Amino acid sequence: MYEMIINVDHMREDVPAIQLGLAVARQQQAFAAGVHIVAQIPSVTAIPDALAILEAEEDSARQRAPWWDELSRRSNVQGSWEVYRGLYVTVLATRSRMADLLVCSAPGRQDLPIGWDNVTRTLFAGGAPMLLVPETYEVRGAPTRVLLAWNGSGESTEAIRAALPLLRSASEVRLLDGWRETLPGFGPPTLAVGEWLARQGVSVQQRHPFHPGEDAGAHLLREAETMRADLLVMGAWGRSRISELVLGGTTHHVLSHTHLPLLLAH
Repeated sequence: MYEMIINVDHMREDVPAIQLGLAVARQQQAFAAGVHIVAQIPSVTAIPDALAILEAEEDSARQRAPWWDELSRRSNVQGSWEVYRGLYVTVLATRSRMADLLVCSAPGRQDLPIGWDNVTRTLFAGGAPMLLVPETYEVRGAPTRVLLAWNGSGESTEAIRAALPLLRSASEVRLLDGWRETLPGFGPPTLAVGEWLARQGVSVQQRHPFHPGEDAGAHLLREAETMRADLLVMGAWGRSRISELVLGGTTHHVLSHTHLPLLLAH
C-alpha cells in the first residue's frame, strides 16, 4: 500500500499542504498518517517548567486525533494521527523513512533563510522524497499537469521515481532534459529516460532539451508557468554539514520563489 506522511504543523484543515496531501492520498488510495511534532530543543529543557509545558503541548496534540480522523473520513482516506516529541528534523526524517512520500508546507519567506529551516533540513537528512506545498497555493485537487526537470543526476532520477504514481495519473507530463553528452568512456552512460518512463506507464507529451546556464531555477519556474503546471518534479542538490546546509543555486532559487508544489528528492 502506498504510504504518505502529512506533516501537520498547524492543525487547520485550510492548510494547503494538508489539502493537497489528502487529495493525493485519495487519488492514490494511499494510507496517510498525519504527523505532528512537538519540537524539543535541548537547551530549553533546562528552563524550569519547560518539560511540563512540552508535555502539556503533547497531550493537547494527541487529543486532536478525532479531528484528523474526521478529516480523513471526509476525504475518503485511510489514515492515522501520530504525535512525537523530540528534535524536529531528526524525528520527521526518521519517521518518513517508512513512507513513500512526505508532504510539508514549503518554507515561507517569513521563515528562517532557505536551507536553515526545518523542512529543508529534513529533506537533506535522509528521509522520504518530499512534496512541498506553498502556503499561498490554491488546491484544486491532485496534480494533473506535471513538469519534470531531469539531468541524469541521482537526485533528479530519484525524484522522478518517487513521482511515478502521480505521473501515471496525470493528464499531461512534460520533460525538460538537461542531460549533457560526454566523450565515450569518460562519463556515465546515456540514460533513455523517455523509454524508461514509457515502460513505467507514463506518457510524456513533450520533451525539450534544457541547458539554461546559471539561471536554471528561474527558467524552470518560467517553464512551469508556461505549461500551467501544478507540480514541478526535480532533484534537490546540496551538501549538509554539522552546522550548515549549503544549497545548490537552482534548488535555492526554486525553493525561494516557487508558487506551485514541488516534488523533491535528495
